[in-house]
Amino acid sequence: MTAQSSFAQKFTDQVLGTIREHDMVTPGHRVLIGVSGGPDSITLAQVLTDLKKNLDIRIGLAHLNHMLRGSQALADETFVREFAREHNLDLVVETKNVAELAKNQRLCVEEAGRNARYDFFTRVAWEKGFHRIALGHNRDDNIEQVLMNLIRGAGPRGLRGIPPVRQKKFIRPLIRMPRADILAFLDEINQDYRIDGSNEDTSYLRNRIRHCLIPFLEKEFNPDIKAGIERMSGIIGQEDDFLDQMARTALDKAVTKRGKNQIDLSIPALNKLDRALGARVIRAALLSVKQNLRRISNTHIRDLLYFAGKKGESGKSLDLPGQIRVYRQRDLLRIKKEETALRTLGRHLKTRRYENGPPGENPGT
Repeated sequence: MTAQSSFAQKFTDQVLGTIREHDMVTPGHRVLIGVSGGPDSITLAQVLTDLKKNLDIRIGLAHLNHMLRGSQALADETFVREFAREHNLDLVVETKNVAELAKNQRLCVEEAGRNARYDFFTRVAWEKGFHRIALGHNRDDNIEQVLMNLIRGAGPRGLRGIPPVRQKKFIRPLIRMPRADILAFLDEINQDYRIDGSNEDTSYLRNRIRHCLIPFLEKEFNPDIKAGIERMSGIIGQEDDFLDQMARTALDKAVTKRGKNQIDLSIPALNKLDRALGARVIRAALLSVKQNLRRISNTHIRDLLYFAGKKGESGKSLDLPGQIRVYRQRDLLRIKKEETALRTLGRHLKTRRYENGPPGENPGT
């Protein structure tokens, strides 16, 4: 480990504590670090470089040029290349036209960029044999995410914020570190970083929360609001984990058959469950088939519960995003990921789509 000031050493020790608390890595792991050139990712790369002998890990870097900020984006890429060279770290760089991707996929630029990054990191990790992907989300990012989800009307999954570990693959060692401490750390070790000017653009919801809402809450309601939100998200996270454990147990009891791309559930077993637990069981079943829950909303989950509970639906099916079709045959609910487009299959099947939610229910609730 390089020589550090007392503050930098304390900072590094705190990150090490987070890594160990959440079992983020084990000796021998190869860790891919997503690096944009900004303060968070540069700090993450620097800290893991200092800790790699202690943790017995090997690290590499990955940088995605989003082509959104012209010469500034190219300067970010050049900076990351120089950082990798100075620290003798392997680096994979790729360029992706995120604006064009957003247009083609009918997504906002933020979501298209996020999807592109995660797809890039996942592919590089698989191709290069990395066991974990480290991302630079910090304590302030988590607080902002909780507020964003609250504004959007999220449930417990959203209010728990950004998880320290996701899918046993993505790790966030800086998740307990305030942004102010990250900047102080970089200042202490005289490490440069890049600034993304779009972080000041309040046309983005996250930036409005960061620059407008949080300062207002601190001034008018609670000067320690960040600590309160972090505490709340932690409590919700623990309870959410407990309920998920209950849901997995209930799912195992409801499953009658599992296949590569499908899962069969007993409708009587589902209908005996409390509605809240039933929703979690349905969500877990969808995740096992779809591998992710992208574009699956609370309305879709509610539709499925309604579909399972409604009499006279045998022989019909329900379509969900991601080529997922749900079939009902008597007391069996089959969730299946089809290999061909659902619209093609629809020519031969009686298919019902509750596009606006079950009759008599408001999708917005």
